[in-house]
This record gives sequence, C-alpha cells and structure tokens, in this order.
Amino acid sequence: MLSQASQAWPTPADMPPDGNYLVTTTWRDILDAAVTVGRDIAPWIAAVPQLARREILARRYPLSAYLIRRQAVVPHQDGVGREVVPSVVYTHGTENSTRSAFGYHVGMTMAEWACRGLMGLGPTTHAESAIPPGALTGWKHSKSLPDLFGTHSSTSDLWLVEAKGGRVLGSHSRRKGARQLDVGSLVPGTHQKVLCGTSLQRRLFMMIDIEADGSAAEKTDSPMQVDDEVLEHDDDALVELARARMLTYLALVSLPRGSLTVTAVSDSLNDIASRRTGGLVQLLEGDDTTSALRRGLDHEATGSDIVQQEGIDMLTARLPGTDLMIGMSRRLFGACRGLAGAEAAMVAEIEETSGMRHSELRTIRPLIEDVATVPALPGDVSERRYEKHLSERHEQVRGYRDRRRGDFRQAARRGFTAGKTSSWERFIEITPQLTSPAENGYLEAATRDTYLAVEQEALDLDTGAF
Repeated sequence: MLSQASQAWPTPADMPPDGNYLVTTTWRDILDAAVTVGRDIAPWIAAVPQLARREILARRYPLSAYLIRRQAVVPHQDGVGREVVPSVVYTHGTENSTRSAFGYHVGMTMAEWACRGLMGLGPTTHAESAIPPGALTGWKHSKSLPDLFGTHSSTSDLWLVEAKGGRVLGSHSRRKGARQLDVGSLVPGTHQKVLCGTSLQRRLFMMIDIEADGSAAEKTDSPMQVDDEVLEHDDDALVELARARMLTYLALVSLPRGSLTVTAVSDSLNDIASRRTGGLVQLLEGDDTTSALRRGLDHEATGSDIVQQEGIDMLTARLPGTDLMIGMSRRLFGACRGLAGAEAAMVAEIEETSGMRHSELRTIRPLIEDVATVPALPGDVSERRYEKHLSERHEQVRGYRDRRRGDFRQAARRGFTAGKTSSWERFIEITPQLTSPAENGYLEAATRDTYLAVEQEALDLDTGAF
C-alpha cells in the first residue's frame, strides 16, 4: 500500500476519509512530539530539575540514532522528495531488545505527532498517570489500557489512543492494540478510539484506525483560535498544557540564570493547520511577521521592548549536551511555575504520610556471583516490593490530584495570569539578553506559548543507498 500513498492529508486537524496519504512533516514537529508524550514524571524529578534535561536528551537522541532521511523518488509534487528510513544500525546492527525499546519510543512519538498535528487532539496524558474525564473508577484497576488519552481541541471529544511500533507491524500487534482500546463500560461517555501503528519496514510509515463510540461533537473554529480562547477560560485545558510542558519548564529553571536568553516571536502567528498539514509548530523561517518584528529590535532590546512591538518574549536557552534550544512564553512559564508548586506540596504530603519514603528506597543490590549467599543489607528491598511500592505511589498521586483538582486549577490559573502581566525579571531575577538563534545556525519553530530550535547541521542526515 505504500506505493499508493500519493494524496495529501485533506482535512487538517480533523479525521479524513479512508485512504493512503503521503504526509510531509519536519524534524522539529517530531521532536516536539517526542518531548511531550509519555508518562508524567514531573512529581518525581521536581526536586532535581536537572534530570529534566537528561529526560529530554533520552527522548531526543534515539530518533537520530536509528532514523535517517534520504532522497527518494516519491509521488509528490516534482516527483522527488525525502523519506525517513531506519538506519542500517537499527536494521542489522543492534540487539532485539534495543529494537523493541525503540519501537515503543517511535510508536508513542508518532502517535502523538499524528493525533495532535494531523487530527487536532489537545495535549495527551499517559493512561497510567491519570483517569480520563468521565471514566469509572475501575479504570485504575484494569491491567490492559490504551496508552494515551486527550481532549480534541475543537470538538471537546475524549480520545483514547493506543500506540504500537516496531520493525514490522503485523496483524497480531494491531489486534492486541484494538483489544487495549476496548475498555467497554469503563468509559461510558462519547469517545473516539484511535489505533496508531508505526512500522519501520523499509521506511517509516503509519497505519491509523479510528472507531467512533457515540456521536461526535460538532466542529468549531480552527484549532489555533480555539486553543488560545480555551486557555483563557478552561482551567483543565490549562493544567493539561502546563503538565505537557513541565519537562521544558524544569529544564529551564535548572539552568544557570546567565544562560537564559529571550527570543522574539510574532504575536500573530498564523493558523498552523491551515498553512501546513501535520504541523505541531510554526516554522519561523517562513514567518514574515516574526522576521519583521526582529528587524525592528536592536541587540539591547529587552522582553518589555518585544511586547511593546506586539511580540512574544520567549524565555529560551540552549540545552547542554544537545543540539536543541527550548523555551516558552511568560504566561505558560507562570502556569508551569504555579503547577510545579502544587505538585511539590503534593509530594511533600505523600512523603510525610507514607510508610516508606521514596528517597529511602534503594535500588536492587548489585548482581554478584552468588547473590543467594549475601545477607540482605539494611534498607534493601526486593524487586517485588519495589514494584508494589511504585504502584502504590502512582495511585497516591492519582488520588491526591483527583481530591485536590481545584487546587491545581487555581495554581495554574494564578501563575498564568501573573505571567501575562509580569516581567521576566520577576520570575528569574535577571534581565535575559536578546538572542536570535537563526543567526547562529538554528532552525526555529514556535507556537504562541512554546519554542523549539535545532541546530541545522544536526539535521544533515541524508545518506545514499545502504
């Protein structure tokens, strides 16, 4: 069926008719999806935010380790394009376990990209981190769940998403995914079931199956307009966005203040979906309004100067050990800051009431020649007890968030409001210097609240035949 994929995705931010579609995207879109998808780990790393940098690194580099692009003759416009293919290291060089782990990673990343970028889903939540709106309490006890859930940005429908990925994606794997989406009466309300399968056979491609359970809600305006309006009035949507971007926030606050900069982005970014199918972010090299804004600023301009020129003053920084620059708007930074404070209070309360502190749980003792002859050391725990403890901790977090949902909403909203009216000096106690990453060889992308740039040289991945 790959040879039949020639038509463009016809309905940006919506579900198209059945067909074989040839969809273009960028590494920046894929990297944005990789950073945001997966289990919510913020409560566990908030006390050591430097680990957020490592987690972003762990999500970014497997993609460049095992995926490359190469020129290919494809039925697209002038007949020549580039396709993403697995590297020869992935196909012939690495171990089965590594291929399996990468299959999971690329499957989750591509599901996030497809659901948010192609079909307009809002921020996703890992099914092990929370309970979907309207789901019954039996959800948390089920041993077979879909990977992700989220709310569509224009229809407000609940989506359940299962992600599969691997070298070859067979019918057995897809049937298993369909069973995981069959949650029966656990989600009695209207919802969409989406099975996203990513295959690395010859080249990267996806198979997406969608089943509607109940009647779909009526579509509203374009996603960009809805998102901005929703953030102003919907506390739950704001919390979802802040949680999705918490890794970026923690990475920024863990950096030395002197390494933080401010980057100007236009306040009138055009509707992403109407300009480019499959886009999670706006490519700034094609945004004339951002270019005009930057031409009107001198090198000593501050965040306040950017705002006076009707721009967005993104706090940005180069992420050490990577080829990335990350950033976010003041209002999102404020929301993340408020939510992080509420999360810290949650962890402190759970630690105080728990019989065993997280910091006291040591890893399983090192494997030695005859572990059975070594007496248990004080503080050691068995693998089974360790897993039981972690399960209990995740359940405590879910329960606490459900009980204190209002506290998290208020914290994010207060921070969001403060961010709109404050300056970066209030948040980070310095005046960040203006930078233009494009002048330093970065390819930039942004939304109204997020920023991502990657070194252009790092994307020189074209290769000939293996």
